[in-house]
This record gives sequence, structure tokens and C-alpha cells, in this order.
Amino acid sequence: MSASNAEGVGVSSGLEQIVADYLKSHPDFFSRHADALAEIEVVHSCGRAASLIEYQVAVLRDQSHQLRRRLRDLVGTARENEQLSQRVHRLTLELVGCRGLREVFETLYRALRESFGAEHAAVRLFVEPAAECDAALAEFLGPDGGPRRLLAPILGVSSPLCGRIPANQLEVLFGPAGSQVGSAALLPLGADIRIGVLAIGSAEETRYQPGMATTFLRQLADVASQVMRPHLAGPDDSHGWTRMDTDGGEARVAGGFAPGCGTPDPALEG
Repeated sequence: MSASNAEGVGVSSGLEQIVADYLKSHPDFFSRHADALAEIEVVHSCGRAASLIEYQVAVLRDQSHQLRRRLRDLVGTARENEQLSQRVHRLTLELVGCRGLREVFETLYRALRESFGAEHAAVRLFVEPAAECDAALAEFLGPDGGPRRLLAPILGVSSPLCGRIPANQLEVLFGPAGSQVGSAALLPLGADIRIGVLAIGSAEETRYQPGMATTFLRQLADVASQVMRPHLAGPDDSHGWTRMDTDGGEARVAGGFAPGCGTPDPALEG
């Protein structure tokens, strides 16, 4: 390209920028010069030329389609959340009506399978039951020992953990079925006091992923914890209660909960 041609290109680009800046600062220009607007043509990516008005209409139509798609997605998500909220509510009522730990576990597992599509579910408690008749339940792993130490990182978090879980933890949580779990959601049970973990597993590796929304999982964990607590031994009996301190560590707590086995706690009956 010769020097004169290069200079011409530079001048042309500069003039185009001046025109573009002017039109941006005077958006009513084409309202005052409608004849110019009708004569302007814009070449589409497909090569067909159209008036500027037609081009603007096409752009607005595309934006409208995008907004409608986004609105449909938002409405769909809202409906799914409403249905999920209703299922959590029904499960809450069912759990509150349970009269013992066995019934609590059976109700929880059944609802997770039938209403929430869970392939695997297990409760693992690191405290002792208040009643001896519950001591043989597989959900109780005891306050001490290897399983509790292995799952300590889960007990130390404040939110559900989602994603792929190490094989040794899966074995503790799901037993022999752990080898079939590709991803899981692990829900620490108890607020400031950790009593155990509720594990929900799927054969799909992408079913539960880090960063996914966990609002309803938190609610489920809170409900399950509150329903189980009246049937668990207090710290003086189990020596296993721990309170999460402000640094995420553990500190011993005092106090106890009402025992019961197949009998509702008086506080639940009002």
C-alpha cells in the first residue's frame, strides 16, 4: 500500500469515528432526517442488503427472542423450586410425625428415593442413641474411632459438600454400595453441634457438583437434625457431642436431650 493510500485509509477511519461519535451523541438525528434513514443500507452477514430500519427490527426481534427464552428458563426454575419446596415441606411433616429413630430413618430414606430421586442415601451418626433398643441400628458409628476421624473434614464445614468423594469415605458412608456412587451430596447434621452426616449418592458423576445450589439441602439437613436429636444421648452419656467454634474447630459442650425409643418425646406432642 502506498503512502498516499495509507493516509487516505487513516483519514477515512478518522471520519468514520467522528460520524459514529456524532450519531451516538445525537440519537435524534434520524428522527430529524428521516429521508437519510430510509436510504441507508446495512449488509447482513448473509450478504443481503437491507435498510437500517429493517436491520434494527431484526436486531430487536432477536433480542426479544433471547429475553423470552430467559423468561421461560426463569419461570421453569421457579416452578421446579416451588415443587421442591413442597416436597421438603411434606417430608418435614412426615418426619415430625415419626415416633422413633427407626421410623425416622425409614421415612427419610423412602422420601429421598421416591420424591427426590436419590439412588443411595445413608445417615451416619457419631453419637450414641438414648435408648438401648436403637444401639444396633447401622446408622450409629459411635463418637470415637476411625470412621469419625475419616469424616472429620465433613463435620467441620458449615454447608453441604457436593461432588466426587474419596473411595474410603464412600465406604464408610454407603458401605458396599459406595463403589457404585459417582457423586454425592454430604450434609453435616446439626448446627453448632455436629451429630453426624446425611449422605445422598448418585451413580452419575455429574449429578452432584461443587458450586451447585444447596438451599434445600441445608433445609433438609436442619429438619433431619432436629427430628433426631430428642432420640440421641446427651454428652454426659455418649461423650461425643462437640460444638463447632468460630474457627471451625471443636469444643466440648454440656447438656442433654430427652431419651426415647418408639415413644414420642413429650416436647413434640406439646
